[in-house]
Amino acid sequence: MRFQIPQEIESRKMEFREFLETEIRQIGDERDASGPLKRDELSELILKLQPTDIMRASLPEEVGGTNRTFLERVVLAEEFARVWPSLAVTVDSHNIVVELIARQGSDWMKEAYVEKGMRGEIITGELMSEPQAGSDTRNIKATAILDGDAYVVNGTKMWTTNGFWAEVGLLTALSDPSAFARNPQKGVVHLLVDRSVSPFKSRDLPIIGLKAGTTGFMEFNNCRVPKKYLFHDESMGYMQNLVVRGWARVLLAAWACGIMQAVLEDATEFAKERITFGKRIGSHQMIQDMIAEMLIGIETSRLATYKAAELMDHNIRCDLEQALAKAYACEVVNRVAGMAIQILGARGLTTNEGFRTERFYRDARFLSIAEGTTQIMKLIIGRKTLGMSAIS
Repeated sequence: MRFQIPQEIESRKMEFREFLETEIRQIGDERDASGPLKRDELSELILKLQPTDIMRASLPEEVGGTNRTFLERVVLAEEFARVWPSLAVTVDSHNIVVELIARQGSDWMKEAYVEKGMRGEIITGELMSEPQAGSDTRNIKATAILDGDAYVVNGTKMWTTNGFWAEVGLLTALSDPSAFARNPQKGVVHLLVDRSVSPFKSRDLPIIGLKAGTTGFMEFNNCRVPKKYLFHDESMGYMQNLVVRGWARVLLAAWACGIMQAVLEDATEFAKERITFGKRIGSHQMIQDMIAEMLIGIETSRLATYKAAELMDHNIRCDLEQALAKAYACEVVNRVAGMAIQILGARGLTTNEGFRTERFYRDARFLSIAEGTTQIMKLIIGRKTLGMSAIS
């Protein structure tokens, strides 16, 4: 196993960091607190990102992508979250759906949506979770019943990143509720839902952090989705959910690493300058103890995250490693951000002293809940380790 990022990835990482520092960071620092970006603001930011690799990294070359490795993609995601977590989560979540269309969609879907998605002309979201079905994906209630030349969709979806904005969504729904009740691997379909073709209602659900993004609550009431928008049939719907969940968990771990790096930078900068009791606080033993704990958390999280990404790059199924990286990094980030605030003291609590930590502390809280809570990750780890499930 290699413990050093390949030089070509390191070079692209530093190029992306320089771009983010000069073109994006100030916008995020000034804009994030004002609430969700307007749709045209988001389009402008995605247009600004075009010279970088971030909008193309996950896409195959035949559709204009650069087909970067999972390892490189988590490195870029970490850098993105280090500067503006709200925008990183928005863009990377959008890119996941665009990638799915590019790799698994029909030819007409690729032609209709991939280029527009890459350029931010459309925003996408993955419509999976429901009010009663978050971690418990077996409790999905939304239905998509075939009626002639269209699926009729009824139900609600929520907690969808970009859901309020999304012009196009990848919807998980039950085509055969009875079959699904007997076996959750049956009776599930994915539909590509284009709001201009199949209108649905949506509203934003403001959350504790990630203020510049949106989290959608969507309602489908006899929404007709033409048959040609079927993305995965009943034989593929359940398994594809598992694949997407795994990659998303590694991505969350990468965001956690980026947030930890940012707050460590705030804390160390402050510790080198702040003077108490006649000396810089960085020379106090208890401050150094916290700095050391923060760095241990970051480096351990990176190792777990990069390992999972490397295994994915070798086409090795790694549910355990994905869950481990997500569980560890997304818990540690909350402790690391908390220690950074402790080091900053009162300056860590205010929003106008020039430190990112207060904002990133709130952004971090999202990570241990999204894409399966830490407790669900531990159940996966336990099942893989013991060979027995705690869920009947």
